[in-house]
Amino acid sequence: MAKNNELLEALNILEQEKNISKETLLEAIENSLITACKNHFGKSENVKVNIDPETCEYHVFQEKKVVEKVEDPVEEISLVNAKMIDSKYELDDIVNVEVKSKEFGRIATQNAKNVILQKIREEEKAALYNEYHSKEKEIITGIVQRIDEKGNVLVDIGRTQTTLKVSDQVKGETFERGDRIKLYVVSVSNKEKPGTLVRVSRTSPQLVERLFEEEVTEIKDGIVEIMGIAREAGSRTKMAVRAK
Repeated sequence: MAKNNELLEALNILEQEKNISKETLLEAIENSLITACKNHFGKSENVKVNIDPETCEYHVFQEKKVVEKVEDPVEEISLVNAKMIDSKYELDDIVNVEVKSKEFGRIATQNAKNVILQKIREEEKAALYNEYHSKEKEIITGIVQRIDEKGNVLVDIGRTQTTLKVSDQVKGETFERGDRIKLYVVSVSNKEKPGTLVRVSRTSPQLVERLFEEEVTEIKDGIVEIMGIAREAGSRTKMAVRAK
């Protein structure tokens, strides 16, 4: 197969822009080709895939045993046909027969595209999880995008969006599109799970604690320690502190 310029260019761009290694993608594509063989021929135990990382040229082979009479064409090749490939082959030898079916070629190409798209989604989700997991239990700033009919607020928090639910809002507080608001990151979902990645709150007592740590020098420097907080969001907050 000739140098696959289109695939090579796509992998190089993904490596640069998405920070997804070419080796990771090539491994995934190799596995997809083996799967495509299984779907096409009904089995994949005798399939080998060779991909050149420099050119993205790939070849798919089936290892076939040389037999006198072929009973399973997926795993066997006749002695006559084997000798047409190379006269050195004898009975019971293993021949690597390249898969050159046009139909398989179309399946392989589609599989490779699907693998790349899936890998992009996985890597982007993993990168988002890692970024926001490091901000768990901290304060972030978001920009209000819209408010739904139930009062939940969709907030842009940088590389993703999250929902500030009614139950996590201060009673009586109102928002307008474009408002910048402080949010406490309650938790970050496991990257494998569907749904909202980042759960945020404006009612958590820890929001007050983090704000004081940001704004009060003595707390930031550790001279004064916050011992406990009791909060009725939107009404009052009590804080117990001690000086070291």
